[in-house]
Amino acid sequence: MNNLYKIRLLGQQDIDYEKWGQTIENAQNKRLYARSWYLDLVVKEWSALIFGDYEYVMPLPLKKKYRITYVYQPEYIQQLGIFPTPPFEIQEAFALRLRNQFRLVSYQLNSENNINAFKDFKATEKVNFCVNLQPSYKTLYSNFSQHAKRNIRAAENNKVKIIKGQLPYEYMVAKRSSIRTKVEESTYKKLTLLMSNTITSGKGVVYAAYSSVNNLCGAAFFLLDGGRAFYLNAFSTDEGRKNRAMYAVVNEFIKEHSETDLVLDFEGSIIGGIARFYKGFGALPENYFYIYSNRLPVIKSFMK
Repeated sequence: MNNLYKIRLLGQQDIDYEKWGQTIENAQNKRLYARSWYLDLVVKEWSALIFGDYEYVMPLPLKKKYRITYVYQPEYIQQLGIFPTPPFEIQEAFALRLRNQFRLVSYQLNSENNINAFKDFKATEKVNFCVNLQPSYKTLYSNFSQHAKRNIRAAENNKVKIIKGQLPYEYMVAKRSSIRTKVEESTYKKLTLLMSNTITSGKGVVYAAYSSVNNLCGAAFFLLDGGRAFYLNAFSTDEGRKNRAMYAVVNEFIKEHSETDLVLDFEGSIIGGIARFYKGFGALPENYFYIYSNRLPVIKSFMK
């Protein structure tokens, strides 16, 4: 039977969550973003391409505008794609079905999917940064850049202290006050929802930095799932930037989780200063691809 005909498109309400969960859990390329509970929290509507009896799955976040249903990449989701990564010819079948099914696709594959199977899409290579935390802290620290080490020492000299367990409300109040650009209210609400649900379940944790006068001056929200710790969100106040608080936060997380099977996933950045911050902790690049296809009769202005 042709691989293309083994692929079904199922709406969110028709997906067998138990089978879905088993597929993601057993996938060598599993990602937090593909968990059904995570998708339900972050995305209003999603469907999936499913091969056979959930042998391979491809979650698809959806939006509708002007009667057009299209695939998009939501905030707080870096990589989706196919789980587990199938043989090349099956990846090609997924790519063909995806392009034929939706006239508009804006989507990011995971790092283990093969971009060559998606040859009919425009593709842009993107970079993530990860640190394997299996070595001892001493070994990990030896791989830090001199710049990072200087800033860690500066935070120590400035008497920055790290405390775990920040409440979502306190985190969001401080984050809002530290942001200098406009952020949509929906973005804050989604982050609050994520924090509230995952901190109570034990998957989420906040490492908060306090100054010598006990001001909350920076924090990072980590999500632990599937052998990865995702650096999902962070902020630093003016005082925190001055005190190098975020260097202390990340250093403390690495120190506490060294000699474990975790991979610290920074989620990457195209901003030079942020990328330098990640690489300063010995993070290595992990490439993945953004794919795009627009087969609408006329380029729609709503996609700008």
